[in-house]
Formats: sequence, C-alpha cells, structure tokens
Amino acid sequence: MWSLVLIIGCLGVPLSSLSLSSSPLPSTTLSPLSSNDDDLCSVYDPFKVLPDNNKFQIGGSFPLHEEDCRELRPDTVQEIVAIQWALTHWNQNPNNFNAKLGLYAGDSCSRSREALSQSLRFLDSLGFLEPTECRNHAPPARLLGVIAPKDGHSSALLGRVVGKAALPVASYSLSSSTVLSHVHPENLISTTPTISVYVEVAIRVLAQLRSNLVILVDSGSDEKLTQDVTSQLKDAGIFIAEQISINSPLFIQTVTNSEATIVLSLLSVDQLSSLTVHSLVSSMDKLWLSLPLDGEALPDDQITEILPEDSTLQVMLIQPRFTELPQFRDYFLRVLKNNYQSYSLLTSYVNQVYNCTIDNCDLEEKTMIEKYAQSRHTEAAIRLAYAFSTLGAVISADPKKMKICEHADPECTSLLLSELSTLEYTFTSNDPAEFGGQSLHFYRGKDGVLVASGMVIEAIEVSRDKENRLVQYKLLEYTTGKKPSIVIASLRPQTARIRSICMPHRPFCGVCPNVVAVSAEKYFVSIPKTYPVYLSALFSLHSGLSCENMKNTDISLPMAFIHTVWTFKQRFPQLNLLKNLEFGALLVDTCASGKQAMECVIRSETQCFQFAQAERNITIVPKSIFGYVSALEGDAQQALRGYFASSDTDVALVSADPNVLDPNESFSALPSARAQAMAILRLLSRMNWEFVTVALSENDSASLSIFRHFERLAPDQGICLAEVINLSGDSPPAPISNTNVTIVFATAKDAASYLAAGHNQVHIMVGDAHDFYLHVEADRSKYVGTVSIQPKDIVYPDFREWLETVSPLNLPEMWFWSFIEDRYQCALSQKSKIIYGKMCTGDELLDVPKLGRMTRAGYLSRGIERLLFAMDAIYKKLCPTQSGFCPEFYSSGRKAISEQLRRAPVEDDVEMFEWMEGRDGRPAYHLIGNWSAHSGLRMTALYKPFGRSSPVTSKCVPPLCKCFLEGNFFQRPLDAFVQSGVVERDSSYVRKQPAFGADTVQYASILEHLSTGEWRAHPHNFVLLAVISLLTISALAVLILVLVKLYLRVVKGNQSLGISLLVGIIMLYITAYFFVFDATDMVCRARVILHGLAYTICFGVMIAKGTQLRNAETLYSATNVHISFWNYWLLLFFIFGVQIALSVRWAAEAFLSTWSISGNSTKMVCSYGRVEFVLSNAYAIILLILALFINSRNRNIKRNYKETKWLCVSSMICAFIWLLWIAAYFSVPYEWKESVIALELLMCATVLLAFLFGPKIYILLSYEPVVVEYKVDYNAPQGPKLELFENEEERNSPMRAVSPASSTGSWDKSSARGTGSISGSTSSRGARRGPHSANAGAHLSDDQSPIFHTVMRKKKAVRRTHSEHDSRKNVIHPRPDVPVIRAVAVRSPVDRMRSPVMMSNH
Repeated sequence: MWSLVLIIGCLGVPLSSLSLSSSPLPSTTLSPLSSNDDDLCSVYDPFKVLPDNNKFQIGGSFPLHEEDCRELRPDTVQEIVAIQWALTHWNQNPNNFNAKLGLYAGDSCSRSREALSQSLRFLDSLGFLEPTECRNHAPPARLLGVIAPKDGHSSALLGRVVGKAALPVASYSLSSSTVLSHVHPENLISTTPTISVYVEVAIRVLAQLRSNLVILVDSGSDEKLTQDVTSQLKDAGIFIAEQISINSPLFIQTVTNSEATIVLSLLSVDQLSSLTVHSLVSSMDKLWLSLPLDGEALPDDQITEILPEDSTLQVMLIQPRFTELPQFRDYFLRVLKNNYQSYSLLTSYVNQVYNCTIDNCDLEEKTMIEKYAQSRHTEAAIRLAYAFSTLGAVISADPKKMKICEHADPECTSLLLSELSTLEYTFTSNDPAEFGGQSLHFYRGKDGVLVASGMVIEAIEVSRDKENRLVQYKLLEYTTGKKPSIVIASLRPQTARIRSICMPHRPFCGVCPNVVAVSAEKYFVSIPKTYPVYLSALFSLHSGLSCENMKNTDISLPMAFIHTVWTFKQRFPQLNLLKNLEFGALLVDTCASGKQAMECVIRSETQCFQFAQAERNITIVPKSIFGYVSALEGDAQQALRGYFASSDTDVALVSADPNVLDPNESFSALPSARAQAMAILRLLSRMNWEFVTVALSENDSASLSIFRHFERLAPDQGICLAEVINLSGDSPPAPISNTNVTIVFATAKDAASYLAAGHNQVHIMVGDAHDFYLHVEADRSKYVGTVSIQPKDIVYPDFREWLETVSPLNLPEMWFWSFIEDRYQCALSQKSKIIYGKMCTGDELLDVPKLGRMTRAGYLSRGIERLLFAMDAIYKKLCPTQSGFCPEFYSSGRKAISEQLRRAPVEDDVEMFEWMEGRDGRPAYHLIGNWSAHSGLRMTALYKPFGRSSPVTSKCVPPLCKCFLEGNFFQRPLDAFVQSGVVERDSSYVRKQPAFGADTVQYASILEHLSTGEWRAHPHNFVLLAVISLLTISALAVLILVLVKLYLRVVKGNQSLGISLLVGIIMLYITAYFFVFDATDMVCRARVILHGLAYTICFGVMIAKGTQLRNAETLYSATNVHISFWNYWLLLFFIFGVQIALSVRWAAEAFLSTWSISGNSTKMVCSYGRVEFVLSNAYAIILLILALFINSRNRNIKRNYKETKWLCVSSMICAFIWLLWIAAYFSVPYEWKESVIALELLMCATVLLAFLFGPKIYILLSYEPVVVEYKVDYNAPQGPKLELFENEEERNSPMRAVSPASSTGSWDKSSARGTGSISGSTSSRGARRGPHSANAGAHLSDDQSPIFHTVMRKKKAVRRTHSEHDSRKNVIHPRPDVPVIRAVAVRSPVDRMRSPVMMSNH
C-alpha cells in the first residue's frame, strides 16, 4: 500500500482520506493539511508522492501559479498529475517493488527565486545540503535527479546554482532545456526536443528545398540562443543573409529587401501567429520557416488562421507532433470531478477552467471533455517520469551501484548519466496504453544534452493556393535518435517551391573569415545597401597630403558615373538590358594618390573590407567587383594601367585616359592622344602651318601625353617645332616666338594666362585649354580666331539638365555633400557645422557653366556604357533564363566581360572649332571641321583669322628653320614633290593637300622592316613565307631544268611562250611576299602593280597558246600553211602593254601608304581600299574570262598531246579561285585580307605550274632518247611506221597545217643534218621532201630510207621497240660509237610532243 500526500492549496482544509473509487488505480490516501484563504504561504507547501518502500526520489519546482500566486496555470497541474499517473503505473508493477520512485513538487509561482528555493528544499529533504562529514546515516531515498522548472528564467537561475553541484537535471520543456544547455549541458537530460534538434530538422528541410540562405529572425531575448543557432547553421553550410529582431523598427524593410527568400524564425507560437497576419508580412513572396521557441505545437484551429486571405507568404511549421492521451484525460477528469470540492488546487482549476464555484458547479462529463485541453508538455513529463523510473531499476539491480549512489555526488551523477545513455526500455502492458510498444532510450545531441529518442517532429507547410484556399502540406517527419529516422514526402512541383541560394561574392556566404575596416569617408555606395556585385569607380575627390583639399576636384566625373549607372536601363528600354540584375555603384576617393589607388584595387581583389554608411555595415567581398572605372590622371592612372596589364587580375578597367595603347591595360572611349595629335597635324597641313610654337603645361598629364605624340609625329608630317614654352610657372612667358601659330597644350587656367600676355598669333587649343574663356574676365572678343581641337562632344543633354537641377536634398550622397560644403562654405551635417559655423539650406546648385565642356565626363560615361553592354551580353550568354546572377556568371563572368570589352569600338572623332562672334554678338566656339581615322579631315567652314585680310601662313624657311635640311632624299624621294605640290592662291584658303590616308610610310631600312615589322606578331605569316619560298624555288627549278634541256638540245623549237608563262608564275609567287610584310609605300605599290602584271603575263600566254593551237587545228587544207610566230608575240605584247598602261596610274600616285589609328594602336596600311584593289585587277579578270572561253572551245583538240585539255582545266580552276578570293576579300576582317590575297596567288600559281608543266616535266625526267637501227617495212599499207606514240591522231589527217612554233616545223633542217651525218646525201634528199612526206602515204625508196632513228624509252628499263612477233627480225643494235641524234628522222616521239617537255611553244 502506498500513500500520496497533497499539501497544496489556499484553503488548507484538513482531510483524513480520499477514496478515488472511480480511478482505475487503487485508492490513494491524502494526508490532511491546514488552509487559510488569506494565507498565501501555503501554496509553497510541496506536493509529494511517497509510495511504500520508496527507494528513489525525484523532484523540483513547478510553476503552478502565475507570479501573483493566485491565478492557476492549468497546464502545470496536468503535468504534475501526469507524472503522478506515470509513477502510479510504475510503482504498482510488482516487478518494480525494489525500484519505486517518489515525487517532490513545489510551487514556484513562476518566480525564479522561489523556484530555486523549492529546488533547494527538495535537495535538503534528501540530505544533499548537509556537509559530507555530517552524513552519518543513509537518506530516506536516493536522489536520481532534479526536475527543472519549465519556464526559462527560473531554469536559468537554477542552472547557475545546481549546475556546479554536478547533479543530473531533467527538463521536459524547450525553454528550460535551452537555457540549461548554456550552463552545463553534459548533466542535462531532456525528454523534449532541444533547439539543436529543431535546427537539425530545419537544415534537413533546407536541403530538401535545395537552399542554403536564410534570414534569421528572433525575439531579441536570448542572444546566446541566437549565437548557438547561427553556429549550427554555419557548420551545416547554411548562410545567414540578415539577422534581425522583430522589435527592430527596420524589421519589415530588412526582410522584404533581403536577398534571401527563406526566413528562419526563433519565435513562440503566439509571436508567430501575431506576426504572420500582418499585412506587410503576409504579402511577402517568401517562405517562413518557424522554429518554436517554446517547443509547443500550433493547434489546428490556429493553423487555419495563421495566414490571412490573399496572402503570398508561405509558412513552414517545424513543431513536435502532438499526441492525444485519452486514458490520461479520463483519469484526470475523474480525479477532478471527484475531488474538486475537497482540494483548493482542484477547486481553483474548476473555477478557472470551467468558470464555476465550489457551491454551484455541475460538471457533466461531456462539458468537461469539451473544455479539456491537454497540456503540450504532458507527453514529455510522462517520458521524464519513466526515464528516472527505469534508471532507478537499473541502479537497484546492482548493489555496487546502489552503494555508489547512496549519496548524491559527482561519482553518482557520472554513473547515472552513463547508465541513462545506454538505457533501453520498452513500454509494456503495465504501462500507459498510449505508449505501448514504444521504446525509450537517450543519446547525446549536438549540444551535448542527453535527449530522449522516439520523439517526432513534423515540418508542415501552410500556404494559399490560386483559389485562395488554405493548403497544408507535410514535407518531413523527423524522429529523434542517435540515428534519426526521417520520412520525406514527395516535393511539391518545381513552380511551387521557393529556393534561397547563397551566391558567391556575398559577405554572408562564408567567404569573409577576416574583415578589414576601411574609412567611411573614402568609400561610398550610391543608394547604400548590400549588393551582389559592384561597379567600383576611383576618383580624386580630395587632394593634398591630408586629403582635405577639393580645390581641383572635377565634380562632373563622379556625377557622370552615378548618372550613367542610374539611367542605363532607362536609356535603352527596348533592349531589355540587365534584366533582374541589381548591382551597386561604389565610389572610392583615392586622394589623388597612386599608392592609395593601388591599395584600393588590391584590397578589393584580395580582402573583405567593411565600412559603415547609412547606419548599416556594408561588406565588399573579393572578386565581387565586376569592373573598375578610373577617372585618375598622371602617375596614379599609369600605375593602374600597369597592374591591369599584368596577369594579376582578369577584371576590366574603364577610363577616360588618352594614353591607352594596349587594350589589356584599360578600355578608354576617349580618342587616343595619337589620334588627337594626328588631327592637329592634318589641320596644320591643310592650313599650310608648318612652322609652329608649342605652349605646354608640363604638370598636366593629359596635355603632356598629347604633346609627346604630336612631337613624335610632326617631322613625318612636315611640321617643324620652333620652340616649346613651359606654362607651369606663376607668370606668363614673354611673347618671344617668331612663328605665326602656337599650339597650346595646357590647362584652361594656364591657357588663359598665356593668352592674356598678348601674343598676337593663331592659337590652337588642345585638351583642357578649350575652356580658357572660363578664366577670362576681360573682353573675350579679342580672342576671336582661336582654334580648338577637341574630341567629339558626346555628353547627353539630359545629363546637363540633371546637373543644373541636382541639389543636396535630392542627392543625399556624402561625397556630393562634401563638395557643396567646400564650394559654399556651409555645413550639411552637424559634424561639419563645427568647421563652417553655418548650415546650408539644401538647395545649393552646381555652377554648370563653370564645369566647361566636360569632355572627359562624356567619354567616361560612354566607357561605362560599353562596360555595361558587355556585362549584359555575357549575362545573357551565361544566364539564359535572366532570372538573376547565376553561378556561371560569378565563376567566369569577370573575365568574359573583360574580353568582350576589348572588342568594343573606340571613338576617334575629333572636332575643330573657331572662337568667333555669333549672331547675338557674343563670342563662342563654332564648329569648322572634323577628323576621324575613317573619313579623314573634313572642313565644314573656312577658317577666318580675325583682323587679317590674307590667309595666315607659317613656313619653315632656312636658316631660321632647319627641320628639313637633313632629310634623306633616297628614303623619301616624294617629299619634294609634296612640298612643291601645294598651290598658292592669294584669293583662296583652299590648299591642295593630300587627305588622310596619303602619307608615305617607310622604315629606316629593309632590315628594320624584316626584323621589327608588325607582320612578325602573326604566326601565320611565317607559315606563308615558308610555303611561298618553297613554291618559288620549285618554279625556279623548273625554269632552270627547261633552260638546261634547251642548251643540251634535248628540247627543240621556239619555247618563248612556255618560258614566259614560267616567268609569270614565278612573278605570282614573288608577289605573294609583298602581302606578308608590312605595308610601306614601296610594298603597297608592289602589291597593286605586280598582282595585275603577273596575272596578265600568265593569262596572256594562255590566250596566245589557245589561239595558236586553234589555228593549227583549223588551217590544215594546205601543206605548209601556217601563221607566223611573231603574230602571237604581238598579241602577247599588246596584252602586256595594256596592263603596263593601267599600272602607270599607281606608279604615279604620290602616296600609297599611311598610318591607320585603329583603337589604341597605330598600324601602317595601304591607302587604297578593297574596292580599289579589286578594280585594279579588272583587266586581269577580263583576260581570265577570255582565256576560259578560248580554252573551253579548244578542249577537244588532241594536238600537242592534248595540251588544250590542261589549258581548259587550269582556266576553270583559276576562275573558281578568283570567285572565292574576291568574295572572301570583302567578307574577312581587315587584318586577314592580305593573307587571303597571298593564298589566292599561291593557289593560282600552283595550279598553272602543276597542270601546264607537270605532265611535261614528268616525261622529260622519265624518258631518254636512244639511237637504234631502223628497219623499213614496205608491206605496210601506209608506208613505213615511223611513230612510236599516239599514231591515231595523225592517221586520219594526211595533210595538216603545222604551227610555226611546233618542233615538227623546225625538224626538216635539224633532221637532215642529223641523218646526213650517217647516211649521206640520199638521206638528205629524202629529208628535204618535208616533214609530212611520211604522212602522205608514199613509200620511201631505198636511198631515201633512214639507217638509224631515235626512240624514247623509260630510264632504267628495258623497252622493246617492236612486238614480240618480229623481235627476231628487228633487233636493235646499239651503236656506242655513234653520237646521240638530237633530232629525229621523219618524226620521233620527242617531236611528236613538240619536244618532250615544252611541246609546240615551250
């Protein structure tokens, strides 16, 4: 029999006993207690469960009341009764007779101090607080553990006191386990999922959603909890974009604007319910992942109300599964119904829950069940009771363990925790039926807490569908354990998922373990917030050693930067640029220091740095800057160019620097200094100003760079520099120049000072000197006639309008405020008020006219646009969906943007102005001309010098000018003609000067051309040189072979046409060399002249040969009818003469080469264009068509061993090659057009050499003549058979006309001499009968028949001259003593082919 003592309540009415007859358990006895309505002290009397033979004891404080100790907490009452109910099941089991467990429960009234007091009273009741030396007897029951209060603040105090005593502390609520895990988690036992378990479930959910970026929202009450959660998420690879409390005034704005689309909240159920119904929260397009801070599951009725209608927010509830316990409910209600009138605790419960008094309370079973609400911690409390019960059973079964745990000490605590970690208990039929079959064991969680297994956590998604219906979707079930059991439901469709991915180069994505703090006075983000990527611009906003001087600040440059970035998408709306992209504009003040500029770039590329702006910290991650913009000058800009030209970085640099020569250094839309210098030289040449003075500001880097190029190019353009005047001093120089023209390379201020000195000359303003009038206060009309040469004005009109209206009120940028403060000497912030003493109004405007022409600002804006266009192209290529930055863009986008930007076009338009009075009488600049590399110099108006009636000239006259006395006539013979070609006219300003593209370009020597030419930069040129050389040597070898054979008289006849064709082929090969090397004046002339001349020779010979063979075929009626060979030579000379006449035009051209300024480099090019070059070969095209026509008509003529067939094939292939190369010539890029021509020359020449000379060279090299005895066959029907090769072509033609160039035509004399030396006069007489006497069908007489004749046989082979049938009759008798006959009798095979190699005209 066991007794239960209840000493709780305010009434204190003594009771003898209470019979719970309706309980399924045996009756319990309640000890009497005293009560008084006014005595609240009695609430602290403990509730004890003391069974008979009680071996073990657990206990602690429970918040039964609120802090006023009057209002009851019904859920705590249920939890105490649940523990008592579980212990009743355990203690009534006969198997647990030696392991009975008692309970001590003291009310804390939800106060931390009272909770600690009740816990200490419990420990003192077991003798724990007694000194060790005073323990002379065993305690009534052994202490197994202390139950922590379920409210967090009470558990926090208990943990700090009891935690150091090394006692097992058990918790059945998330609030208490959370705070206790911060103290001594190794001694903590939790029968409810800890916060680390909930975070683990959230990590599993994020993995299912394929997301790794969240916004962490908390209540701001537990900073340590937030740190632990953050650390666990970081270890799992989950990144936190924002961490904010719901109490922050920027909460809604921060969550809405965050890049993360998943919110992870650490809030209680009530806080979550009140937050999600907020209109601004429910309208977010995000997923809200909720972790219950109180560990309670949201009831079903509250789940349906968590999202209002038309909500776009999705909520994912991660909460414990709530298990109904019907048997406990029935037990509790029976106890309540039978005893509420006897116990003040139950009376208070009935009064509070059922709203009835002790005198009038009709508790019906149905009403009690309807109003019954099971506590959310009931199941955890029951598990806690069974955990200690089973632990007591394990200890009681071993006497040694009982001995160790006789008193509570660290050794016993270690034993208890060790046994609990290996505990395995399965609920049986003697236990509560709701737990039947379940198992109970513990494992160490990630936070070191012993956590009960078998607890189920669910992830339930709640959202509104298209029909605005509330939809619940269970995504995951997580069962706690050392190896947790996870059940994952099938995912929703892809379109319904919300993903949140942490992109690279984000400061919260784990790439910034160390952050460097930088000055917020030098780094500024326009529209300050965190961006995925940035465009960084470097400016010299301040200068001086202390970086406080803004005297020289050009405010138009940073204004152009932010205006371009802001308006880029709106300026080109039809292009849909940078869709769904957002990037930050970062401005950096380098204080005009190259060192600081380099430090800034290197820091941005290698370190994370952070600065504060607009009450937020902005962190820039390495490699997150996709492009740099530089408005620096001088050494600072030069240092940057050197860094970006190296391989240290792959990002693009945009500048407004005229000195950019290498596209790898920087991209500058501003016309280069060389281009501006060329424009100046063109104007000087046009105006006949060849003797000039230069006024230079040596401290101005932009002016100095243009001057250096001008100084280098001036001598080649016939311009002589008289002197260079330095304008960097404080006082203007005296007018000592003897020239009539002065070019001013200076700042506007220096130029104004120089003009004020009274120099009566023509002044040409270059660069910033254009704005000299801004520093002139006197009459500006006296400067009429001043010329200015400037890059084309490309500043947008809306940019000027914006500058005129912008003020500190509508542009709250700190760098802009600093400029306004410096200009107006007033303060825009309280910090600056100390310096200036007065406040600005905020309406201060910029003095836009004082900003001048803003040339650099316009071209800086153009360069930024080029960069953004390149970024858009790469973005569309790497991220086709255009839904935002993709991983491919982060990994390779910067390099791709840089390469794309290098191919962007570069401006080269330069405009020329004259300072003159307008219609309103006010002087101003007026456009008079322009220059570009493509169109050259174009004057739109005549220059009219002020106060002069005649044109202004400035000539270089020796001995005052010695610039051209040392010129080399042999290197530049045409210079004299250029100087003399200027037509002087007193009444006209028009000068006959070569336009752009007519400069003679020469190297110092041929060796320099071959060793330092730009052709060496292209590897394919070396391949072309090797091929050309090889083929040229082959053609020369053929020519030498033919000449040798002619000398040895192996080849007979007139071979002039064949040799001419070989010369033409060699000329084609040689011409190809000129299309490989750089285009100097000599090379350009050779290209355009030799190309047509070589083809004219080749095609002319083909026409002459075709005509010759056609005449030989048709004129066959007479025996010796032929056309004189000189007729064909006259035809060839006429064809060749026409081409020479056409080429005279190119030989007489004064200039055929010039400088081409392409982008950032200068290259020598020929001054004629593609169309001109093709038209120069029009005559060759006509000859090719004529040769194709003639040879196609002659293709069936078999004369001369079917040579017409090879002529026809060669003509057709050459025609096809010409069609191909002309088409390719107009379509390939400019740098490949010379290579196309070289390939065309090689192919055509090789075709002619192979088809027209290949067969003949083969016969010439493969056969040799041999003298043999001739045997006459008189029985032959057509006379003796004299031919050895291709007789069929002669048998049907008894009388044929013979070409005068044929070797048969020259046979009669040589043949007679050859045979006469052997056979005497008879053979000579026979020979004089003519070469065709054998073909006439007459039989030769004995005295007319030859004794020997020459036959051709293959070298190194035994060849039979007759058939095997009469080999015995006609035996060849070699005659070694007889010399080889070089001409054959009648007609040998050598003559049959008109000499084996060259045939008729070779």
